[in-house]
Amino acid sequence: MLALTAPDFGHWGTEKNMLDQSGPFSALRMVSWLVWKIPSRRPMKMAGFSHTEAGSSLDMMDAAEEAPTPDLRKKYFRHALDEFRHARLFTERAMALSQGTRTAEVLDDAEYASSHGIRGETSLYSRLGETEFLAFVWLHELQGAKQFDIYADLMKHDPASAAMFKQICRDEQFHVSYSRRELDRIEKEKGPAEVQKAVRRLKNQRLREAFLRFSHSFGNVVAGLWLLIIYLVLVPPFALMGRFSPASRGGLLATPGSLARSRAECGIQG
Repeated sequence: MLALTAPDFGHWGTEKNMLDQSGPFSALRMVSWLVWKIPSRRPMKMAGFSHTEAGSSLDMMDAAEEAPTPDLRKKYFRHALDEFRHARLFTERAMALSQGTRTAEVLDDAEYASSHGIRGETSLYSRLGETEFLAFVWLHELQGAKQFDIYADLMKHDPASAAMFKQICRDEQFHVSYSRRELDRIEKEKGPAEVQKAVRRLKNQRLREAFLRFSHSFGNVVAGLWLLIIYLVLVPPFALMGRFSPASRGGLLATPGSLARSRAECGIQG
């Protein structure tokens, strides 16, 4: 495994600072605690990770085909194999933890990657270009290393899951290291502005996506509250009205037409 380096890159930070989530009250740790302390959510979360890693593997295979140099193609190919292995590990662990959940349905969902924005119609490398693609890899693998390190700590009561997260975290650190060195190279060749612009654009995009996810979730919560309020306000009064309203003696209301038909039938029968 290649060691992480932490050169000073100005406003886009260092791996050491961005990987530091050791505080017991860090936002990422607290959110992760809420997710992983609910047993029924663990296999579903891992099933989602399996799809994400499988999608990343395909993105890296595309990059290995389109990269301009043999060295980059080799690194992207190794990265793709790592992501494929991670997908398999998450699948196996999700199935091992699933107990009457929808885990198998999520794992077998062929539309999951497209419906959750994991894979697009064109390759990610083609859409972003070399610099922005490497910045994308660096940012996302850095985030993944932070998350999996925390997950390994939170899942200490489950040694198999904790060991899996630690193994994946080591791979993520290699991905962070090689993508950072490639960004160093591009910065020397094309100047700092090239890399800084790509990183800034991707960070802004991640903020927008996070806001949209929050808005969607918040909208679902608000809609649910309104439906609950409507139910509590409207249903009880009508239920009480139906309970205390006088019921008809025969259960059905007799109309003039029905009375005439009854008399006629009685006359015929007589």
